Amino acid sequence: MASPDSRGGKANKPNVIPPRVANDIRILFGASANLAIVHDRGLSEATVYRIESLSSRYAMKRWPASTHRERLSEIHAFQEHLAGCDVPLVPGIVKWSNGDTLLEAEGVWWEISEWKPGAPLDRLGEINEDQLLQCADALAMFHRRSESREAATLCAPGLQQRADGMRSAMRMEGEPRRRFLASISMRNGASDARLLEDLHARAMDVIPGTVELLQSLSQARNRCFWILRDVWREHILFQDNRLSGVIDFGAARIDWPGLDLVRAFGTLMLESDPRWPAAVDRYLKRRPDASITLARLQAVHRASVALSALQWIDWFAEGRFDWTQGASRGWHRAMELRQQLEDFGASPVR
Repeated sequence: MASPDSRGGKANKPNVIPPRVANDIRILFGASANLAIVHDRGLSEATVYRIESLSSRYAMKRWPASTHRERLSEIHAFQEHLAGCDVPLVPGIVKWSNGDTLLEAEGVWWEISEWKPGAPLDRLGEINEDQLLQCADALAMFHRRSESREAATLCAPGLQQRADGMRSAMRMEGEPRRRFLASISMRNGASDARLLEDLHARAMDVIPGTVELLQSLSQARNRCFWILRDVWREHILFQDNRLSGVIDFGAARIDWPGLDLVRAFGTLMLESDPRWPAAVDRYLKRRPDASITLARLQAVHRASVALSALQWIDWFAEGRFDWTQGASRGWHRAMELRQQLEDFGASPVR
């Protein structure tokens, strides 16, 4: 690993650290601190680095230029509130030498947080029952703490977004998507093209059966508060079979708490997995909520998977991700969504 330096360059180059950031790292962690990129250009367009000092590890994130300070400050306030939980699963935010949790350098914002130990599960369905119940306990704990800070009764933005997305898909607003699929089919008769066509067909088959229920749910007023909204498998860490951390709060907003359960459980196991009811029951024992039922969660899960599949096809069409590289992260994610859509055929919504 290279030590942070103050070489010239723009902040849009992940391997170049602006002088102001490099100097602050030395002030906070000493001249011997090492720095390495661990993840570049995720869906949030942020870059994540690992800082290693003599005594500890930290995660540093460089946000894209489009991210506003006000938005990041709100996320930090939420994250710091959760970090006060009895079980320290949420990484605390580290203040820069200016006394703030954000540092501006070359037009972008930078943050540092604690590095949580452990690693995510690699595959859908890999989680064991004990780990799954730990996740349910953690979500209930986060939600209890969050709703004590700020809550409101409103129509959930996340449910409205899904209902709107399904109506758009049914109105054939995805014509560029269809042209892309037709073009790759004509140009390339390989199995990859057929898999994308199948992904699209399966997603469109799911939507008519869920759109009415999602429309109804989106119009209902429920108790909403700050939730994580992207608590998916890669953001849930385990060490020696124990839940050791929940990371990445960049999508956090006020919304319906059931969306966190959908995101977590839906990326940890297939809908046909018989452990879904136990996970939901465990959560509701820790935090009762009449708006959350297994049937509602699985309906929202189906809508989420279908819309995510269509989104990935759009990203492939736009060239944001390369669909021709079968080993790529984007292709792997798209094929996992196809696996989930295929599973729905054997697991009707109850």
